[in-house]
Order: sequence, then structure tokens, then C-alpha cells
Amino acid sequence: MKKLLKDRQSIKLGVLVALLFPLVYFGMHLLGWGNESFNWWQTLLAGLFTGAFFWFFTSSFRQFRDEDVTPRR
Repeated sequence: MKKLLKDRQSIKLGVLVALLFPLVYFGMHLLGWGNESFNWWQTLLAGLFTGAFFWFFTSSFRQFRDEDVTPRR
């Protein structure tokens, strides 16, 4: 877990996703295109979980980006 927390770029992107999720949801609602399936607190909670999952998977995959995956003959 300490290795995942060292990836600052993934943390920044996770925070960005966590902030954009509720902004897009509420923005769509203001435009009249929202589906109103969540309350305001559920939207904020979903944004937080979405950002956390995005950070986890992004930083997990980035630790293997420099490995050579080509098959050897």
C-alpha cells in the first residue's frame, strides 16, 4: 500500500475524478438532463468511491508499466 501512495500523479487524478463526478452529475441536473437516481449525499459518496477506485486501479497498473511483457523465444 505504501508503494501505491507514492504515485502522486494517480492521487491527483483520483482527486480530480472524485471532484468531477458530482460536478457533472449536478451540472446535468441543472441542465434538465439528470436522472435524479441519487440524493445529494449519495452523489458525493459515489464521487468519493469512484475517485478512490480510480486511484487504486491506476496506481496498481502503473507499477507494472516498465516491465517487459513481450514473449521470449
